[in-house]
Amino acid sequence: MKNSLLSIYTLIIKLTLKNYSPLRIFQILEIQKLEINSDFLDLGSTQSETNVSNYVKNKGLRTYANLNTNLKDQNNINLEIYPNDIKKKFKTIFLMNVLEHIKNTNNCFNNINDILDSDGIVYGSTPFLFHIHQSPNDYFRFTKQFLEEFLKEKGYKEIEVKILGTGIFCNMYSSLFNLTKIIPFLNVIIFSLAIIFDKILNIFLKNIKDINPLGYFFIAKKN
Repeated sequence: MKNSLLSIYTLIIKLTLKNYSPLRIFQILEIQKLEINSDFLDLGSTQSETNVSNYVKNKGLRTYANLNTNLKDQNNINLEIYPNDIKKKFKTIFLMNVLEHIKNTNNCFNNINDILDSDGIVYGSTPFLFHIHQSPNDYFRFTKQFLEEFLKEKGYKEIEVKILGTGIFCNMYSSLFNLTKIIPFLNVIIFSLAIIFDKILNIFLKNIKDINPLGYFFIAKKN
């Protein structure tokens, strides 16, 4: 059942008051639609309250593997090196805000393909019109065309790449977010106005949202 506009806007307000960035909010809006009944691996992440995958409706076991191999007491993985030593197979893998931090995208997906079931699925997201965030490093911004072609080359049969954000005004708000987040209630007002202005602008300029994405959310199925 699709969420109503009221429930979606209520969630946006709650997350904005928690000082979640616009990109993370749009990622959560996609993630919370999912229902996963199997164990899944969340690559490039640790267990925390702000984790995007927390919003997945899941009945299985969650496993986290961080990219920072220097962290202790964590499951760590270096996706730059192929092959890796993860033995367990997963039916579902999350790759949220990871690809922009990987220099060797090819090795990254070679590793993912090794630990993904033959009928598995990858859910991922990458920023596009978003500030540089060096944690640990920030190397790339990927277009929709690249993601579609690259995932096809890596053997995925069903690929969907969704645009995140509402347009130019949302992107302007995102650019100012690190300044305005000190007043969460003000952010609710600014974000709401940005969404409204983008909706109006999109009526007159049909492709303005498509060419000004805040980021992308992709779904890639092996079979």
